[in-house]
Amino acid sequence: MKLEKRQEDTVAKITTMEVRDDGVIINAQANMPAYGNVRFSINLESGGDRSSGFCHGAGRGALQDGTFFSGVFSGRWVREGTIAKIRYVVEISNGDQNLDMVEFDATSDELKIEHYALN
Repeated sequence: MKLEKRQEDTVAKITTMEVRDDGVIINAQANMPAYGNVRFSINLESGGDRSSGFCHGAGRGALQDGTFFSGVFSGRWVREGTIAKIRYVVEISNGDQNLDMVEFDATSDELKIEHYALN
């Protein structure tokens, strides 16, 4: 399978973060070419040593023309030092399916996202 970019890479700003015993919930916002102003949450559930686990979440996007998108996703994450590498499949209300590859460095307040089309 050859992966092709759905849109340009995105840098999202973390708006809030909830640290819990069983993981972390990251809330973020970004302007994405394909989906407009997008707000989303990533729930990172921690495994035993807190260096990997399951992830899931949802997002909503809005374009200036009134188009509205919703999406849900799930996948896995792994931490290497201060960097969490998060991989999930997104199903979007317009029929798009994407593989998102997210990198979060705990020393910053941003997420870097690569978007690949699965359909």
